[in-house]
Amino acid sequence: MSVKEFIPLAAPDVALNESVAQVTPPPAARRKSPDAGTLVVPSGLSLRSNFAWVLSGNLVYAACQWGVVVALAKLGSSFMVGQFSLGLAIATPVFMFTNLHLRAVQATDARRLYTFAEYLHLRMVMTLAAMLVIAGIAWFGQYERRTAAVILAVALAKGIETLSDIHYGLFQLNDRLDQTGRSMMLRGLLSVVAVSAGLYLTGDVFWGCAGLALVWLVALLYFDVRRGRRFAARPPESGRRLDGTGCGHLSRLVCGFQRQWRLMYLALPLGIVTTMASINLNMPRYFIHTRLGEHQLGIFSAMAYATVAMTLVSDSLGHSAIPGMSRLYAGGRLAEFRSLLLRLLAVGGVLGLAGLAVAQVMGARLLTIFYSPEYAAHSRVFLLLMFAMAIHSAACILTSGIMSARRFGIQVPMYGLVLGCSALACARWVPGAGLAGGAMAMMAAAAVHLLLAAVIVGYLLLAPVKRSSAAGARRPVSTIWQPDL
Repeated sequence: MSVKEFIPLAAPDVALNESVAQVTPPPAARRKSPDAGTLVVPSGLSLRSNFAWVLSGNLVYAACQWGVVVALAKLGSSFMVGQFSLGLAIATPVFMFTNLHLRAVQATDARRLYTFAEYLHLRMVMTLAAMLVIAGIAWFGQYERRTAAVILAVALAKGIETLSDIHYGLFQLNDRLDQTGRSMMLRGLLSVVAVSAGLYLTGDVFWGCAGLALVWLVALLYFDVRRGRRFAARPPESGRRLDGTGCGHLSRLVCGFQRQWRLMYLALPLGIVTTMASINLNMPRYFIHTRLGEHQLGIFSAMAYATVAMTLVSDSLGHSAIPGMSRLYAGGRLAEFRSLLLRLLAVGGVLGLAGLAVAQVMGARLLTIFYSPEYAAHSRVFLLLMFAMAIHSAACILTSGIMSARRFGIQVPMYGLVLGCSALACARWVPGAGLAGGAMAMMAAAAVHLLLAAVIVGYLLLAPVKRSSAAGARRPVSTIWQPDL
């Protein structure tokens, strides 16, 4: 399982939207606070500092989440790993859709058209809806009672995580990703302690997941909320009232509902794209669980977690280059854009080859050290997973090029085709080849992703830059759903 699957709300999106939030750092502001006289909001950090903080946070968080899997494998069993992975596989796509990628919308809201309270309210409503959907899936899915309880506990933890995520968007908007990095480190360390303690004391994965939800709630209340107050207190740059107070007293509720609806409609396409990407990465797990059960799913998921390092580095590589590539493409410097993208692909290729070499030479030994000999017996599947992640990393770098050219809509059909390929490959290979079939399905989906992304990038390099400028003139981002309250 990649970083996007386990931490879809914290790692890759922070790195991606960081580049957007750094363009125009907001100036320092002073605002009266009822708690502390004059509240000083510091100016944003530099791009280099923000990147260092968010990369450090991602690395620590990813290592800690791998530590959670190791704890499940060492203190529990592969069946418990399967239950935990099933909870993630069910909860993650639901939350990916209901989150509507609001962190990205908020982080790029330079004109402050919406207040933090509006983002937070919409996130809370959508999180509650997600919890109800997941509860329905657990109820009607005819899972064993303990498995259903684990699914709900994982969903509760992910729901709390979404509230931290919306605060990360606030930190991004104010160019203070040091707060995001610290929060991720804190939550990562607490997650290892909570899950390990729960398993050691009770021997039940449910209590480990319940402890995970509890410590994440503590981190939310005592770090994210407290740090976020001083940034949320900053007055909007626009002179209009954004909280609905410009409406009449009796129509204020209607105004607020209209603005929430507009915000949801604005973010809906991003929710569709992130949901399809999450389902695609989880597709083999759905088929493996249906055909082979939690035990085999646990083995497959634990080996997939070992590919986190490759995906983390490649994602950070592509996302950190987005600002530079955006300037090159917008300026018509296509040769330099192509050169930079090719260099990124070369680095990603070297990374992929190194991962494959390690899996070939030391795969079985590493699986034995980190897990147990039971996992080492599937070293061939581990090699196939590393191959799939190498292809996936190259595809993600090309997708970063598409993002740099501001081609967002084309990603919806692209991911739709990738998702369809993944489903067909899983249906064809998992029943006959088992875990190896799931790994081969991931390879096929990654190859389709790479091919489609390469075709789109090729078109962008051949298409006149003025076409992009003309499209931007017809649909200016700043006028989309501009409120007239």
